[in-house]
Amino acid sequence: MTTLTIDISDAKAAELSQLIKSKGGVIIADSSELSKEEQVSLNQSLKEARLIREGKLKPLSFDELWDE
Repeated sequence: MTTLTIDISDAKAAELSQLIKSKGGVIIADSSELSKEEQVSLNQSLKEARLIREGKLKPLSFDELWDE
């Protein structure tokens, strides 16, 4: 499975959402449903995940996550 983060105009969002759903995809998050704080947190999380995958950031262990 692949997760995409995209930035498109509001006018095209509904059209693209319908296309994704018709192809069996699922919309996980819609920025119109997220607060500004949630959007910032989601973007930061995605950035960290990309850096971990590229080997540029050390992933946290379960114990480290639990402590946060």
